[in-house]
Amino acid sequence: MDTIKVGAVGGRGGSIWEEEGDELVGIFVSYDEDIVYSLQFLNYVDGKLHMSAKYGTKQCEMYCAIMLDYPSEFLTSISGSFERINKKLTILRSIKFCTNKGSYGPFGTPSSDGNKNIDFNFVIGNYQFFGGFHGTGNCNGIESIGFYVKNISSSNVIKLKDSPVKVKEEK
Repeated sequence: MDTIKVGAVGGRGGSIWEEEGDELVGIFVSYDEDIVYSLQFLNYVDGKLHMSAKYGTKQCEMYCAIMLDYPSEFLTSISGSFERINKKLTILRSIKFCTNKGSYGPFGTPSSDGNKNIDFNFVIGNYQFFGGFHGTGNCNGIESIGFYVKNISSSNVIKLKDSPVKVKEEK
């Protein structure tokens, strides 16, 4: 799959993880009210379901399994916030996943300290351009997150051009 890497946002340390997969079926979130501990993904690969490794830490207070209505449901945006604890440690405080059919989350609680808070909102749009996740993890959880988008082929550009969606230009 030919993809473009977007992000990551959050901290700069931790162990790198990458999970490319354009047919997302499920997302598994381990969290509590203050932090997202781990993320895990279920993808459809070569006609079979494939469960990713668990990214982050093994700690688990609360757990949510998000099962998408595959193949008609797909990600349209990912948002949340990180908190910079100190110069070497950043943690994912909250995350929310939006699809063309609804939203899931937020999991955790957004950081309220504006000076240490890093908010993010990745908008993928109402087309199936999602191509996977990447980021870093540390002993406390998720340190950073980004995603992949599929390269847009010329046939997709023609479909976008003929789309009924109108783009409002700012003056």
